[in-house]
Amino acid sequence: MKQKLLLAAVLCTAVAAAQKKDSTSIKGSSIDEIVMTGTLKSVKKSQSPVPVTIIPAQVLQKNSTSNVLDALYQVNGINPQVNCNMCNTSDIGVNGMPGPYTMVLIDGMPIVSSLSTVYGFSGIPNTIIDRIELVKGPASSLYGSEAIGGVINIITKNADKAPKFFADVRNSTWGEFTGSIGFTRKINDNISTLFTGDGYYFNTEKDQDHDGFMDKTLQKRMSLFNKWDFKQKYDRHSSIYARYYLENRHGGELNWNPNDRLFVDFQDYNDDKNSADYNADAVLPNGYTIYNEKYAKGFRVPRGLTPKEIEEWKAMVRRVNSGAKFADDMKYQESIFTKRLEIVGKYKLPIEENITLQGSYNQHDQNSAYGVELFMAHQKTFFGQAYWNKTLGNHDLILGTTYRYVWFSDNTIASDNGKIPFVTKMPGIFLQDLWHLNDNASLLLGYRLDFDDTKSANSSHSNVVSSPRIAFKYRTPWNANFRASLGTGYRIVNIFSEDHRALSGQYKSEFGEKLKPEKSVSGNLDYEGRWATEDFGLTYDFGAYYTRFSNKIYPVRNDAKRTLVYYNVDGDEYARNIGASLDLALNFSFPLRITVGVSYNQAQLFEFERDDDGNKVGDKVEAQDFEFSPRWMGTYSASYDFIKNLTLDLTGNWRESMLLPTQGTVDILDGQGNKIGKETDLRPERSPLFTKVNLQLTKRFSDGLELYGGVQNLFNYVPKHLLVATNDPFGDVHNSDSGGVGGLQFDTEYNYTAQQGRTAYIGFRFKF
Repeated sequence: MKQKLLLAAVLCTAVAAAQKKDSTSIKGSSIDEIVMTGTLKSVKKSQSPVPVTIIPAQVLQKNSTSNVLDALYQVNGINPQVNCNMCNTSDIGVNGMPGPYTMVLIDGMPIVSSLSTVYGFSGIPNTIIDRIELVKGPASSLYGSEAIGGVINIITKNADKAPKFFADVRNSTWGEFTGSIGFTRKINDNISTLFTGDGYYFNTEKDQDHDGFMDKTLQKRMSLFNKWDFKQKYDRHSSIYARYYLENRHGGELNWNPNDRLFVDFQDYNDDKNSADYNADAVLPNGYTIYNEKYAKGFRVPRGLTPKEIEEWKAMVRRVNSGAKFADDMKYQESIFTKRLEIVGKYKLPIEENITLQGSYNQHDQNSAYGVELFMAHQKTFFGQAYWNKTLGNHDLILGTTYRYVWFSDNTIASDNGKIPFVTKMPGIFLQDLWHLNDNASLLLGYRLDFDDTKSANSSHSNVVSSPRIAFKYRTPWNANFRASLGTGYRIVNIFSEDHRALSGQYKSEFGEKLKPEKSVSGNLDYEGRWATEDFGLTYDFGAYYTRFSNKIYPVRNDAKRTLVYYNVDGDEYARNIGASLDLALNFSFPLRITVGVSYNQAQLFEFERDDDGNKVGDKVEAQDFEFSPRWMGTYSASYDFIKNLTLDLTGNWRESMLLPTQGTVDILDGQGNKIGKETDLRPERSPLFTKVNLQLTKRFSDGLELYGGVQNLFNYVPKHLLVATNDPFGDVHNSDSGGVGGLQFDTEYNYTAQQGRTAYIGFRFKF
């Protein structure tokens, strides 16, 4: 309640201050932007049958951030979600769907997928962005697998139009330093190049809730970007860019010793197949597992032992591994090294026919240690397409062919410890007809046919994938636009590159069956319009959507056994996502601009009741909300231009009622398996209503210099009680005969917003 009153006071103050009118009339003032994400060709936004939201770079600057992930909190219907309290892995959900259901493009090419959805978003700097185009809803007929929830297309700056030199430097009271610098050079009338270098440095341990764990992951990252733009005959534009990205991040207990990285737990070897503890298929006689032996440096000494017990334990280990090294007082830490290379090119043939060739390649290498669990992953992705655009009367046709290749290998069961890489080869063809029925109506018909040939350690399949799409647009006599669309989706899932719980080792991951690709059918409605007088303008956009999944993959979590067993929904089981959103933008003849957005979403899995081992125990399908999918969320902003190029920006977002993963009530057992007690997870199963408000003041000078400063999370909202069993992160006490086996286990996934508190910052931008 206190936050609501403060927010209302701030908004009222901004509106009151804006009563100094000028003589500017806004009636009829409208910019019809050019978009291409929804139809694969440049069209005016008002004429596109697919609703596209445009986010210019100037909007991202209203609340200074270091990367695109943090900037997208300002967009209604977008849910950037922090998935881990230790390493701060994040993804971007659209319309309440998890991040992997969103296809992220850079310059129209799929460049962020699978492994890079875990840590790749934070490495995309804002300085390379010209605008972001957002399509909510299915787009698989154009972009193929993963474009189920929506498409985020990041359009990079054009080297021919960008400033000759630009820089952005920022520092915060939390000790975060962000620096960006870039320049362009015109080689000749037809060739231009752009180069940017971006860095982020945060190395200050913060623990404001005094739980012994860092509130924000320490990060050091660097991004180098080079783009070339070419002009050709017949006004054909081509481009190519390359980006290299390095990052070192780690979070966890305070005062971690980096020398303890890659130390693992010692495993007792048992090759007796008649024993319940048989493990010779995964554990080696030297105490390592087949998954970590290649990378591990030694063994972690368990906590809670006396000095005498420690020496006895080390002697026992040395009897089976004479050269063993030990980490004596190892802190829990999640440490990730990332290296990434991207190359994206677009070439339009310099001929009269409109033929375009596009290609992208990315290589993502991850070296990570989640406590004592090591995850080493390598991914290579290639995507190529060629398409022909032809106008025949009222028909605007696109015919194209595509090829997608994904190679993924890691040290888990997903690729049999690197022996059987996850490989997808997917050639395809697509056809699209944008039919202009008359001046007010258009119909888009799209069809895509792919051949999915996937091989992995878990399952292999060869499927013909059909992805039709239809979209209709009608402009009313009062110049509002009504749009409707229907389409299908298809997605190949790689559990270990998408689910942080699977790769972090906090749960043992298993496959309950041979997993099949997910499929979906989606429908969207959208109505947008504008109403204006001489002194006031209102833009509104209402959307509604429905998606139904078959073969939805979901995990059955057993907190007692610490397992995640993955299944497909089947038979009467299904998943459903339904929701609506409303966006309002208000402009006045005096220099005040206000935007408000609100979204409602209900993403649910309809499944049979199951026990902790995944077995069906009932014949009735019950609804269960998706985790981390908020029922209600929204955004708001207000901008006011004072005299002498001074602007005040207020931005904020709010979230409510998100289902979170709790452990419930868990039994504690003695060494013989008898129940000796219980522990209950007291954390709420749903997140509370909260808002985060930001203020920024920007001063612009005539020579291209901008000074800005502000406060993020103005009311200092910080989630509480995110962790349990913080005194036993490795499970030494909870899984010992003396302490009792079971009970609440340490986990890092319970999170609904970042833990960073109120942060002030100051910075400058410069360009010429």
